[in-house]
Amino acid sequence: MNLSAQEITTQFLMLPEHDQQKVADFVLAQQKNYVRKRLKPINETALLSESSLAVDWNRPEEDEAWAKFQ
Repeated sequence: MNLSAQEITTQFLMLPEHDQQKVADFVLAQQKNYVRKRLKPINETALLSESSLAVDWNRPEEDEAWAKFQ
């Protein structure tokens, strides 16, 4: 069953308030899980590459090149 956002909203508003809260809590939990799953690979990659990139980042030449942006 594919419902439009408007149809979902209509059905949602027909629920009693305590059931609306349950649905809202479920949707928010799903959204957090989705965001967490999307960001996890990015964060892992950044963490794993940080030490190897630090070799280049922590050179005096880099400090000099970026000094004007600080």
